[in-house]
Amino acid sequence: MIVRFSSLSDPLVSVIVPAFNAADTVRDTVISALHQTYRNLEVIIIDDGSTDQTRVVAARLVESDPRVRYLYKENGGVASARNRGIADAKGDFVATLDADDLWYPTKLERQVQRFEASGPETALVYAWCCWIDSSGNVTGSAPPMRLEGNIVAQMCLGNVVISGSNALIRREALVAAGGFDESLRSRGGQGCEDWKLYMQIAERHKIAMVPEYLIGYRVQPGSMSDDFEQMMRSRRLVEAEFASSHPELAVQFAHGEAILARSLALRAIDRGQIRDAIDLLTNQSRGRFVAGFASLMWLAAGSTRRALRWLRRNDRSPTAKFLPKSSDPANNFP
Repeated sequence: MIVRFSSLSDPLVSVIVPAFNAADTVRDTVISALHQTYRNLEVIIIDDGSTDQTRVVAARLVESDPRVRYLYKENGGVASARNRGIADAKGDFVATLDADDLWYPTKLERQVQRFEASGPETALVYAWCCWIDSSGNVTGSAPPMRLEGNIVAQMCLGNVVISGSNALIRREALVAAGGFDESLRSRGGQGCEDWKLYMQIAERHKIAMVPEYLIGYRVQPGSMSDDFEQMMRSRRLVEAEFASSHPELAVQFAHGEAILARSLALRAIDRGQIRDAIDLLTNQSRGRFVAGFASLMWLAAGSTRRALRWLRRNDRSPTAKFLPKSSDPANNFP
């Protein structure tokens, strides 16, 4: 069932920034939100029980711009922090922005424009993601997905939105979906809270996209997505909840699990964790269909990819930052 929404008129966008021990990165993250060309926004920093100087950095941001607010809560995980911010949000639209990621200045403007063009049935608009390192250098990018409309079947294959710092969502649809699932953490399955939410929204609404790289997703060792076993468990927990109501999508879910395993295996290779890569490729719940020779092929492909990334990174101009001083998007991407 497609739900229609009222028309837009310069809507307020609430930007939710969950932060846990993010003193080193949260300032740049919030500044990237405040420097949006779309000005009608509020930024809510949710301190999820930090023990570093996150509170101090956030206080300076609050003092510097009246659009910034700060809330503290006991540590409960990223889903609970996002939900706390959503509960306090005043906007008709909500965007979550992790405290180590960055936005290109036109990100929200392009997404609001896409909402205006796509019609009242649309509840979520996403764009494309670049990978950035700790210095903000662009190190790669996600494939440029162009899926729009009723795409719940395609989303069974994986999270086309890629990052929790990407989607702009109608608040009404987000609340109706129940927000981010906090129970995944207690079940040992953090990691796919955003994919689950986007799947729930896609079940009832249309999805639209902006064909531009507007999100800088920081990829670094030690992130939640580097816990490969937990990520696979998280996907399986979410899949189990959808499988009973969508038996017709069983093949897509199985294919999606294989895609995630392969993606994580390549990341494990990048980290030099060959044993983890083999385990991911041979211990899937749907069977060992990528075992043996196929596993060796994937390992070889991963090694090649790692070498090419090293060569590309060493050939990159040092000015290839995700957020350059100028507003020229040509400086922005690989």
